[in-house]
Amino acid sequence: MKFLKNTVLLLNLFLAIALVFVHTSASINPINYWYFSFLGLGYPILLFANVIFVIFWFFRKTKWFSFFSILAIFITWQSNKSVIQFSIHKNSSDSLSIMSWNVKNFDFYNWSGNENARQEMFSLIENNRPNILCLQEFYTENPGNFNNIKDLKNLLGYEHYYFAETYQINNTRHWGLVIFSDFDIQDHGKVEFEKGTNLNSCMYVDLDLKEKGKLRIYNLHLQSNQFSKEDYDYLENIGEEDVDDQKSASQIVAKLKKGYINRAEQTLQVHAHKDNASYPSIICGDFNDTPISFTYKTLSKEMKDAFIEKGTGFGKTFQNPTPFLRIDYALFDSKLDVLAYDEIQADLSDHYPILIHFQVPAHLN
Repeated sequence: MKFLKNTVLLLNLFLAIALVFVHTSASINPINYWYFSFLGLGYPILLFANVIFVIFWFFRKTKWFSFFSILAIFITWQSNKSVIQFSIHKNSSDSLSIMSWNVKNFDFYNWSGNENARQEMFSLIENNRPNILCLQEFYTENPGNFNNIKDLKNLLGYEHYYFAETYQINNTRHWGLVIFSDFDIQDHGKVEFEKGTNLNSCMYVDLDLKEKGKLRIYNLHLQSNQFSKEDYDYLENIGEEDVDDQKSASQIVAKLKKGYINRAEQTLQVHAHKDNASYPSIICGDFNDTPISFTYKTLSKEMKDAFIEKGTGFGKTFQNPTPFLRIDYALFDSKLDVLAYDEIQADLSDHYPILIHFQVPAHLN
């Protein structure tokens, strides 16, 4: 019995130390040590395990053994807040709203098998009609039935937009990022990534909020891991006899390594650009990384994470079996007050849209 108790205690100590170590690993630049980036994927499991140990020891005579997990949870409190939250929304008559969504080309290739996916996505945006709309993996064509710039403008009444093209075919089919706005766009531009594919980019607009001043909005889509259907099939069928485990695992590790390193390079570029901005900023988009990552830690520095401010539950923004994979974010300048945060869990893209209401002070600049 004593042996069993000591074994459980040692396991508890190991998991408590692991939680702290993974928390600190987010500060390590993947360009130098990419393999530490894997650890963030398991952080929610480590957190949950330590919570279970606190409860376990609390109902035993050796209650003080819970100290190890309590201390680990306290040390990692900032990371814990980015994984799970319990907040209450606030209301304001003069609030603004911003939506960010990776729309996966509005299902142009009919990945979903739902012939009405595009119209349903349009309806979702219309029903939540934000003042500022930031879309990633955006596709539009002219002429054609997917003239999404024209159709969204007509449906939603946006007077201002900026489309940052990343790829085009025959000058009629266009891919990229877009921001629609109720406010006049005073300036706009792109942060040209030195590493990554032409599918990844960062754009920005400077909005004129009249007497309140100017606000910069960044819309970004960082490097994805570029998993193929075969890669996802392997992850779902690990250990099956007809699966070449060694070859498939090596391919996935190679893609993850490339993704972590390229995202780190892109992250540093966006962060440097934001630090030189003339106006307070909002950074939103598809980061393709977890909250326990170099990407998130760097970009959220001195910013408010809308989920931490007003989120509830696990921050799940990507469709997969796990309940806690958050890779889409909205980060706000400290001068802005986040009032409400919602993830709209509609199965229309592989990402869920996030909708945030926020308040701008009387004098922003």
